[in-house]
Amino acid sequence: MKELGLLFSWTAYFYLHSLLAAIPVKRSISQWLSIRSPRIYRIGYNLFFLAGLILLLYWQLVFPSTLLFSTGVSTNILAFCLMIPGLVIMMASIKNYDWKSYAGITNEKSHSLVIKGMNKYARHPLYSGTMLFLLGFLLWEPSYKNLWVWLLMWVYLAIGMRYEEKKLVNTYGTEYENYQKKVKKMIPFIW
Repeated sequence: MKELGLLFSWTAYFYLHSLLAAIPVKRSISQWLSIRSPRIYRIGYNLFFLAGLILLLYWQLVFPSTLLFSTGVSTNILAFCLMIPGLVIMMASIKNYDWKSYAGITNEKSHSLVIKGMNKYARHPLYSGTMLFLLGFLLWEPSYKNLWVWLLMWVYLAIGMRYEEKKLVNTYGTEYENYQKKVKKMIPFIW
């Protein structure tokens, strides 16, 4: 399968993205590199993964791959009907995050649990919007490479959400456990 190299690269990217975000790994790397500021680690982490993402997306777009089926006007309309709401959900979800601290511009600080905006409907709305957008893109260009990345992204998110949920329970305790009981992970009222 010619897509194997691309699939392996995405797998390595997702694995490293999670591994290097883990607190014990951050501590070890920071000590090894004599990085005293968590902001410096965060900036380096983000630049490294932004560069990797740009390279992988470029490779994803230019890599030739066999189509699963041929598309037409109706398929393209359906694709846009998924991609546009996916983008809207992603943009609306971003409003609930402190992107300056995430990027390393400001120090990370503890926040109260945010359950407004898109987080009223799903605990991980950014992931919901991303997957909806990628499903639309898969319909727009229904190739094996896009199918593999879409499936791999589901696996990555399923594993990542499990760890993220544990971290959020540790951070917010019963407040987050009550939130889990009321609001589904990604698909309102379903899952």
